[in-house]
Amino acid sequence: MVVDATFDFEKRRNRPIKYDRELVGKTIQAMHKLRSIQSRREEVFYQTRMREAKMKEKAALQVEVRESIELLAPAAASREKALLNVREKVKERHAVRAAARGGGDGKKGARGRREVPTGEGEIMDVN
Repeated sequence: MVVDATFDFEKRRNRPIKYDRELVGKTIQAMHKLRSIQSRREEVFYQTRMREAKMKEKAALQVEVRESIELLAPAAASREKALLNVREKVKERHAVRAAARGGGDGKKGARGRREVPTGEGEIMDVN
C-alpha cells in the first residue's frame, strides 16, 4: 500500500499548471473528439434499439391484419369503387371536351381558326 500510483496522481492533480497555448488547443480538440464519439455511440445505440422496436411493431401489425382481415375487405372494396367512379368521371369530362371541340383533335376549327370551349356548351373563336 505504500507504493500506489493513485497517490502520485492525486498529488499531481491539484497542482496548478502554467498556461500553455498548445496544451489548451489539444485539450479543446480532445473534448470535441470525445463529444463526437459520444454522440455517434448514442446514435448507434438508439438505431439498434429502434430497429428491434420497428421489427416488433411490424410483426404486431401483420398479426393484427391477419386476425382482422374481414374489417379491411369492405374498405378495399369501397376504395376500388371510388377509383372506378373517378375514372368514369374523367372519361366523361374528356368526352364532353371532345364533343365541344367538334370531335376532331380540338386544336383548330374548320377554317384554321382556334376555338376554345367556354364551359357553358358554347365554343368561342379566339382569332
